[in-house]
Amino acid sequence: MNDYTSDLITKASKYIPGASYYTLGLNYPGLPEFIIEKGQGPYIYTTDGIKMLDVTLAHGSLILGHSNKIISEAVQKQISMGTALTNITKPAIELAEIMVNTIPCADKVRIVNSGTEASILAVRLVRAVTGKEKILKFEGAYHGFADNLIFNTNYGKPSEWFPYPKASSDTLGVSASQAETVLIAPYNNLEITSRIIDENIKDIAGIIVEPVMRGINSQTDFLQGLRTICDKYKTPLIFDEVITGFRVSLGGAQEYFGITPDIAIYGKSLGAGYPIGAIVGKDSLMRYLDPSSENGEHIFSIGSFHSNPLCSTAALYCITELQKNRSYEKLNSYGDGLRSGLSRIFKKYELPHFMTGLGSIVEFFFTSEPVIDYKCSINSNLALKDLIGSKMAEFKVVGGGGRYTSSTMHGKRELDWMLEAVDLSLDNAQYTGALNSILEKSNK
Repeated sequence: MNDYTSDLITKASKYIPGASYYTLGLNYPGLPEFIIEKGQGPYIYTTDGIKMLDVTLAHGSLILGHSNKIISEAVQKQISMGTALTNITKPAIELAEIMVNTIPCADKVRIVNSGTEASILAVRLVRAVTGKEKILKFEGAYHGFADNLIFNTNYGKPSEWFPYPKASSDTLGVSASQAETVLIAPYNNLEITSRIIDENIKDIAGIIVEPVMRGINSQTDFLQGLRTICDKYKTPLIFDEVITGFRVSLGGAQEYFGITPDIAIYGKSLGAGYPIGAIVGKDSLMRYLDPSSENGEHIFSIGSFHSNPLCSTAALYCITELQKNRSYEKLNSYGDGLRSGLSRIFKKYELPHFMTGLGSIVEFFFTSEPVIDYKCSINSNLALKDLIGSKMAEFKVVGGGGRYTSSTMHGKRELDWMLEAVDLSLDNAQYTGALNSILEKSNK
């Protein structure tokens, strides 16, 4: 580490809590191991001049890679014309049009600044539409850091959670009354979920689900079952497509699975690295976002940067790029190659494992049992995943121990680089005895 990087880390420690951009989770080894100076394509470059493969990509946002030339040029042009115009602009209108023509459930679009904002708006919307209060979400799902849904997420402490369907907050600072507005059900378990819905339907305003939850695949009959139940009770079904939207296919998970929700929310890949979120849905619901709706039946929604032309431009050009050049064939081929390559490596070290994820969302768990919900995932050998994650930077990979992603800029060279890094991480752990130590503890 050079003096420049060391000085930056010292400043970060002095002026930024924990020298970190987040709070939940651990920031190994307590301080940043490196500082990123720039990104280009599938790589980042540190202030020490080290080139590293990026398989995190801003939590899956950079679907076209870092500093995509077409996106950058379009954004630079828009910067010269204005960035925050406090009005509907041409880029926002064109973005809404292309989203309506692309997303199965979209009749109308409201553009916001993040997936969290879209989640807040979706919850407010279904409560206004139904006149009910409770939202059913699934154990282990994360829908942003807002108070209304920060319950029983993958960042929580499961050992302290209440039994279904009572919600447990995953952070200090949330009013206890918020928990009374949320119901929790197990993912991919239609039997228990149906029972919870039947018993609480008079209070349920909507059901929100990640079609691929934190890298865990949904079962098609589960999503279809939710659709059937929502149709039966006329309850809005919300797909959280912040991760899957524009990543698993152009029309997202709803196109991939052939199941259309009433509302869907977006973020991450939509903006190609620029801060944006969106809520889309049927006319009958989205009319509550129309300020001219009859009898004042609309919900409050305003933001200084909502529908701003800068991020709308990035999103518009991102979707346009994804529409061409066999983008999804490339993304999904890379994901499948990584998934099968990781499985070969794990077999080489005789590590029981379960591969999951969809397309370029690649996840795995060290277990001999299928992983279909959050409790299955936490009963796997998470210490072994953490071990791999802690070693990756040594082999010039920014990624951690799972839920890897890719961009259209990732190809064979990057796939080989990634697989070699995982292989070397396990080889090193085996040589030092760390691998056997973890396996022995897990067998006790």
